[in-house]
Order: sequence, then structure tokens, then C-alpha cells
Amino acid sequence: MGEGMNSKRPVAPEGFDENSRQIAVWTGEPSPSGRSTRVRLILGLVWCSIGSAFIPLAPVISNVLVAFGMSIVMGGRGRREQVLALLVSLVSGAASTAVLFGAMSVPSTVLSVLCTFALAREYTLDRLSTTGLLLVIAATSLAMIGVDVVSASSQGTSVTELITGVVNEAVEMSVDSLDLDETASLLESRDAMVAYWPTLYFLVGAGTALFSLLGARLAGRIVGSRASEGFLLRYDVPLWVAELFALGVAIELLGPLVPAWQRETAMVGANVVMITRIALMQQGLSVLTWRMRERHVAGPLRVLATLSALWLELSFALTSIVGLADVVFNFRHLRRNRPSVKIGPTGER
Repeated sequence: MGEGMNSKRPVAPEGFDENSRQIAVWTGEPSPSGRSTRVRLILGLVWCSIGSAFIPLAPVISNVLVAFGMSIVMGGRGRREQVLALLVSLVSGAASTAVLFGAMSVPSTVLSVLCTFALAREYTLDRLSTTGLLLVIAATSLAMIGVDVVSASSQGTSVTELITGVVNEAVEMSVDSLDLDETASLLESRDAMVAYWPTLYFLVGAGTALFSLLGARLAGRIVGSRASEGFLLRYDVPLWVAELFALGVAIELLGPLVPAWQRETAMVGANVVMITRIALMQQGLSVLTWRMRERHVAGPLRVLATLSALWLELSFALTSIVGLADVVFNFRHLRRNRPSVKIGPTGER
């Protein structure tokens, strides 16, 4: 009786304050102390500094570290700490790039850091949408093209000529060791590289974005945040991506028929098609991932199916076709804040 009673009354249960006579609610999570918050801030800034310093040496991949550090700083912090993380990343990245490759390469590093900051912030605050993601990638790609155009103009040349020279140099180094069929394939690849150079910038921007999201997701798991979880499963391109795809196809087909600038017109159409196809390919992969999760497919089979989908895209463009069909038929039954392009009832199923 002595253990369970105190003056013939039950011992107050855990969470009950005898002085206030009020029940203290236990949330299951310890309240963050000032010390742990400061430690998180310092660690986040360290990762921001390290990651941005490696951007000139390992571009795109190092954005994982930058986004990781930024997301740790942003978790539960105010705007002042967010600006501090951005400034630390910019200073560290710019200094490292200037020392290793000169001041002319600094703008590319700055663009990479800004892209990572925008995506990490929106992801951590659970405000990232597919439209926002695509606009950040497009803005980053156009800014990189602008930087290289200015740099090439200052050298009395153009981006097309620079890329053509680099590709031709690589071809000349390999052509002597190839037979006729391999040489023909190499020359065809060279022409494609020269024609699709704007798409290459978009791929760099997309790679920067994806690695930034990866870093933000890793940081979210460590700090226990579930913000923007499952973003790629909910990936859903806006309708204007499909419209741009159709416009690019029309321009590419009509390019040879225009009286002037036939080659340039066809090149513009081909790049619009390729860029929108990349966006639609991710839509197809998201549909595939959603379907496998619905069917409880095992992990190894998911990896195999994803690799097969990538191969089918490279060979037959099937994955992007699935993504384009999802824009119309909404296989995942997502709530879309736009009119449906599907003929028939538009209600949710």
C-alpha cells in the first residue's frame, strides 16, 4: 500500500502537476532547447560552406551538401538564419571558384547556389510545386546560357562555336580508332550534341535541382521533418508543358518549309520537344512509381522497372508518352487546379 498510496490517496500520475492541478500534455517530442538550436545552426552553416566550396570541383553533385546544410538551418529558423545560410554559401562558393578557376567562373557557382537555396527553402517549407520546380530549372538554365553567351562574346566567339569546337576535338581524338560504322555513329552523335546544346543546359539545371531536392530530403529525415514527403509521387506538370511539347513538334516539322532560317527553326523546335519530353518523362516515372506502390512491388523490382522505363524512354520515348497521357487521363486521380483536358466527366474518381 505504501508504494501506490500517499496519505491514503493515489500517487499523482505522470504528467499531473499537483501545484497547478492541471494535466500536462506530453507530445512525444522534447521541446527544442536553445543549445540544440544553435548546434543545428552551426552544423548547417558548416555543411553549406563545405558543399559550396566543392561546387567548382564537383558541380551538381555537391549541391546535395549545400541543400542539406540549408535545410538544417531552415528547419524551425527565421528569415535571418535563412539569409545567413545563403550568404555563407555564396561567399564560400565564390571564393573557392575564384581561387581555383578565376573570377569568370564565379557567376556559374552563384547560380548553382541560388537554385539550391530556392528549392531547399520551398521544399523545407512544404511549398514546392511541380510548376515552381520547372520554373526554377528553366530560370537557372536560361541564366547559365546568358552567362556563357556574355563570356563567349567577350572572347569574340559564340556558345555554338565553343561547343562545336569541343565536340570536334573529342571526335578527332577518337575517330582514328573506329571503323566505318562506329565513325558514322560518332559523327551522328556529334551533330546531335551541337544541335541540342540548349537542352544540355536544361539537363544541368535539372540535375542541380534533383540533387538539391535529395539533400533537402536527407536533412528532413534527420531533423524529423515530413515536409514535401512524396513530392515526386505527386509530380504533375502543368498543362502548358504539354502545349509546349505540341508547339515544338509543329515547329520542328514546319522548320524545313519556312523560306529562311530553316535550320535554326528546326533546331528550336527540336530543343523545345526534347526539354518538354524530359519533364514529361518524370511524369511517366511518377506514374510508374505510384502504380508500383499501389501494388506493393518489392524494392529490387522497383529499381529494375525504373531502369527499364529509362531505357524505353531513350529507345522509344515511351515513358514520356505515358507522362503525356497522364496529363490527359490523370491516372493517379490527383486534384488539379486547372480545367481537365479529358473529354467527359471531370469529377474526381
